[in-house]
Amino acid sequence: MTINGSEDRFPRNWRILSILQVMLVSISVVMGAALNQLLLLLILLVGAASSVRALADWPQAAGPNHDYGVQGRGPTYFSATLDTCIKWRTSLPNTGESTPIVSGDRIFLTSHQTIRADAESGCEIYGLCFDASTGKELWRRELPATRVTDMASGFSDNTAASPVADGKYVCFVNVGGSIQTFDYAGNLIWQKTWVPFGRHHARQQEPILHNGNVIFLRTVAEGLSTEATTKEGAKHLGRGEEVWTRLHAYNLATGEVEWIAESASSVHSLSMLRKKNNGASVILTGRGGGHQPPEEPYGLSLISGDNGKTIWDSAIAGYNAHQNAVFSDSFAEAFIGLEHHTFDLESGLSRQVLDLVENATYRLYEPNRDQYISVDSIDKSTNKRSRPITYHTNCLIDKYHYFRAHENHLIGRVDLARRKVEYLQVPVQVDRRETKEKLHWDRAIANDGRNRDGFIAYQDKRATLDGWGHVSAASPIVVGDYLYMPTMVGTIYVLRWNADQFTEESIVSISDLGPPGSTWSLSSLSYDKGRLYARTMKELICISDEVR
Repeated sequence: MTINGSEDRFPRNWRILSILQVMLVSISVVMGAALNQLLLLLILLVGAASSVRALADWPQAAGPNHDYGVQGRGPTYFSATLDTCIKWRTSLPNTGESTPIVSGDRIFLTSHQTIRADAESGCEIYGLCFDASTGKELWRRELPATRVTDMASGFSDNTAASPVADGKYVCFVNVGGSIQTFDYAGNLIWQKTWVPFGRHHARQQEPILHNGNVIFLRTVAEGLSTEATTKEGAKHLGRGEEVWTRLHAYNLATGEVEWIAESASSVHSLSMLRKKNNGASVILTGRGGGHQPPEEPYGLSLISGDNGKTIWDSAIAGYNAHQNAVFSDSFAEAFIGLEHHTFDLESGLSRQVLDLVENATYRLYEPNRDQYISVDSIDKSTNKRSRPITYHTNCLIDKYHYFRAHENHLIGRVDLARRKVEYLQVPVQVDRRETKEKLHWDRAIANDGRNRDGFIAYQDKRATLDGWGHVSAASPIVVGDYLYMPTMVGTIYVLRWNADQFTEESIVSISDLGPPGSTWSLSSLSYDKGRLYARTMKELICISDEVR
């Protein structure tokens, strides 16, 4: 989720169109009234094109700009518990983890298929289409798979990949081994299937929409038996390149493979695409992480977004790929151990290292005084940090790299310009079920893990925890001046990301997607035309200031 500096946060086309408008007005003044009518028409056309860009859909998990951010203004306080700023809410068939993506007047997402009793695992899922104005379900399609996974896992399930849509076609991926593309009426255009390698899920590699292609992660191996989807069944196949996972680009209209990346990617990595100032489209991807993924060397790679060819590979000792591969036009930023590293984007070489613990400052809540205090360190007897972040919660915005810490319910901010690290303690949950709201600072109310029909829809008990630490969390998004950071219990931290000092004053609101104990979500938010869209285990929600 990279949002660049204040100038770059306005897309290049938007800036060019604005300059053209000024030029046309100047020409009109110089040449007189004879051409005013024609020039006025041209100005209106240019303005219309600019407005279309400013009101872009959210056509993929990473948004219209591939960086989880967009210009605009969305609701900065909302509560599904109190029905505050909730325009509509629609029940979903079952649990799911994909982001609701927006294209035109449609919303697309995935869910597990309907269950009629408590269940721990699933295989086939639904691709769903809704009316963006009303939330009415328009159609659903079954998406097959070859791998069974536990539902509502904190480390992904078969619904984890979000759809992509280009205005004509919508593409759904079942992480369990299939991809299908439909037109907006729900007619099947093409489909592919495969057998995933290994037990680990490709949770965080969200499909990328680029140049008429859908780019997503899958094994290069063909013809694997379904035994290869289990930990024991995959072991005898070894760790060779023939089973590595790589980014694949499929033509969205035809299903033809356009390219397969030369550099491999681990299933933990969320690869990100960016169009650089020189016009080149590049993807940053990573390898490494828990359970020893086979792809090597562990570290980062920069590849072409147009043909998948490697620009550079960088072997990085200790690199764990369960983070968002964020980068600007000049630098890539990454967490390695308890350090923050900056890499030169042209060469992949390290340029700057910051310690995330020793030189950090903290704003902590003091319950006895009911106020925040500033400290320069945390008691190491209670600070058991061994990993830097809650996985995939990092977000690069201008000169700031935000993240949720692995422990202690701290939101962190690396100030790249001032070379400092700041932490802000936040409540883990807000309870608005009573007249007076209550903030929980240390422990969240355990989630019941029940879907809209009241059935338990999870296997791993960690799904009932607070969503900090050892979990593949949902990625934050940015709308204008505001950062929206979701958690598994339905808490949404709304922060003013460009605050000069990172203190409690940076917190705009602690919003919610529903009451504690019965709200579960591992999905990012999306945004379009002033509205936010969110999904939980139970429902799809449209959030809007229109109904404040």
